[in-house]
Amino acid sequence: MRPIILCIIFVVSLSAGLSAEDSSHVITINYPPDRTIMEFDILGVSLNVPAGSADLIKVFANDRESMRTVPDSRTECFSVLLTTGINRINIKAYKGTTEVENISISVFRRSGFESAYKNPPPGFQKDYFHTTNRDQCSGCHVLKPADTDRKPVSVAAFPVEKLKYGNVPSSSTCYSCHKRLNAYPFIHGPSAVWSCLSCHDPAAAPMYAVRKPDTKVCFGCHIEQKEEWERRKYFHGPYTTGSCSICHSPHASENPSNLLKPIWDLCINCHTDKGSGRHIVAAVGGTYFHPTRGKRDPLKQDRELSCVSCHDPHASDSPRLWRLNVGSGFELCRKCHTD
Repeated sequence: MRPIILCIIFVVSLSAGLSAEDSSHVITINYPPDRTIMEFDILGVSLNVPAGSADLIKVFANDRESMRTVPDSRTECFSVLLTTGINRINIKAYKGTTEVENISISVFRRSGFESAYKNPPPGFQKDYFHTTNRDQCSGCHVLKPADTDRKPVSVAAFPVEKLKYGNVPSSSTCYSCHKRLNAYPFIHGPSAVWSCLSCHDPAAAPMYAVRKPDTKVCFGCHIEQKEEWERRKYFHGPYTTGSCSICHSPHASENPSNLLKPIWDLCINCHTDKGSGRHIVAAVGGTYFHPTRGKRDPLKQDRELSCVSCHDPHASDSPRLWRLNVGSGFELCRKCHTD
């Protein structure tokens, strides 16, 4: 009987130790859970902060301070910018000058076009926020979209809708949590007017998912582009698979055309052999080569020379996706090299 008694005593002691450890936390993370997979670069975080437990909260992403806040309610919500791959989110709480809490979680930011970050490490999984009842959030936030979250998405209608709805963000139930999605200079039309239900489907599983492939949604507005590209003979890989979001952000971006990265950086993620810069022509010994960036585009002086100066990123009548309606590489060269 002695081994059994000792085992029971050990289990009881271990349980008591775990309870004491759990209760020792000053603040806790409501969302996200540890080892979550995210598809975009902005992570929403929610903390439970008991009244009087902390005077200051500092948030670190990958060992760099991301933000700090003075808690004024039991629940604190904020956004953290992620990089592709594993992100370590560290949250520290202070009472006066004393650190009273230090907790960390890991979040994996997936990428559809960077091969190193397409698949998460073992142990990471998606946690769909809107698929479960979030009682800790519903006290302050409306978690179901309203009619104002589905506005006409015709480009010509945007100014009219802004007048009709007045302050567009205030008419959106999504804005209070997701406002940082649009904190960039180039904003996608539906996102600009907070017409979230133009793309997100409340009846989808998981809830509010966007129909796949992306073109089922995107071509609902981009009709002229669809008709133009479908007349071509050859198509770029992402276009063929209907995966617009491989290259474009559906919300907002720092880059024109809502690209996820500057054009050259975006292209070489897949076309890695072009990253050396030795492209098109190279003299014996590789001394000379045609530039693919760092120069003005001869045909568009207001932009930098890049891959799209010569190639169409969607569709073309050339097997090499040449643009400018040329029949040969020599004709393409002559568009700039006229002498």
